[in-house]
Amino acid sequence: MAHSGPLPVLVIVSQRSSLYAKTKTAPEEIVPLAMRLLKKRNMWKATDHSTPTKLLAVQKLRSRAFLVFDIANEAYDAKLGRLPKHNQLPVVLAHFSKKKAAYPANSWVSQQVNHDVAMLHNANGFGYVPPFKEDHTLGTPPAYHSPRDISMLRVTYI
Repeated sequence: MAHSGPLPVLVIVSQRSSLYAKTKTAPEEIVPLAMRLLKKRNMWKATDHSTPTKLLAVQKLRSRAFLVFDIANEAYDAKLGRLPKHNQLPVVLAHFSKKKAAYPANSWVSQQVNHDVAMLHNANGFGYVPPFKEDHTLGTPPAYHSPRDISMLRVTYI
């Protein structure tokens, strides 16, 4: 079931992976590796020309890191990224640990990824564009000083 249209990708990098250090220093270098894995697992239809990607978010925890990037989302608009109606795409996962895996996300994970990306757009405020970065390994929670809409900062679990 290879996708060829716009597709968000959640990349999970375990600290057991050799890529874990790159999540802090060069997360954009993980995107082509995830693309290669998705193509290999027939999750993304390979094309003759290079496919545009956009790194949206990086969240680093002590045991793993999460990256979200879009593939072929030509209609992406950072001004609208915070609005839930602009974040309804299915999601696929690429997981890097000691082994590599790629698979479609279930509907709950897709909704959560889309919600979290919208929340990061909102929380970072006007004038900020992806990639949004949160580092939870520093011992202090991230602070958002100028969110676009504070009502969206409440956590909702579907």
